[in-house]
Amino acid sequence: MSDMCSSLFPSIKLIRVVLASLATGSMVALSGCSLIGPTLGMGLALAPLKLAFACIPEGTQIDTLDGSVSIETIRAGDVVVGYDGQPVRVQQIHSYLEDTKSDFYQVKFSNGGIVDLCSMHRIGGIRAKQLEVGSVISGGQVVTEIKTYQGVKYSYDLLTEDLGYRIEGIPVNSMIEEMYEAGRTGTIED
Repeated sequence: MSDMCSSLFPSIKLIRVVLASLATGSMVALSGCSLIGPTLGMGLALAPLKLAFACIPEGTQIDTLDGSVSIETIRAGDVVVGYDGQPVRVQQIHSYLEDTKSDFYQVKFSNGGIVDLCSMHRIGGIRAKQLEVGSVISGGQVVTEIKTYQGVKYSYDLLTEDLGYRIEGIPVNSMIEEMYEAGRTGTIED
């Protein structure tokens, strides 16, 4: 253990630190002081991305083989209906504390499905902010109404074995890999 770590915590030989990354919302478990600096630096570098991506509001029902469940109750390893309509395992769950003044979209579709999400989240490969009434997403569903609202306290996203998951039969893209890539390259693609 480093001298700095020993001087800060003289009675502890191994420190277990849990760092909540603002960029991904995931929990990272670290052992030893030598990992704190680089991981904290990465989290701080990615933090501005969280301002662009807000994800899926708490309480949103995710399609599963047995009906639907609230996104916040899903755990890694659970099976959901994937982007392509087939069963897939959830690999990661990210959760975020939101600014309740952030804009969210409620998008209604021709199949009766309703998807709530941030402006940067993709539905059928298209960002919510780019959708218009009459837009057709992958799978052939047509957008019939779009409303904006605020007041979301928590949002979530799932990384699955395919491109995402389904909400009321609508294919919703996981944004976790896109957020990671934006952090790595410093650019966000529309």
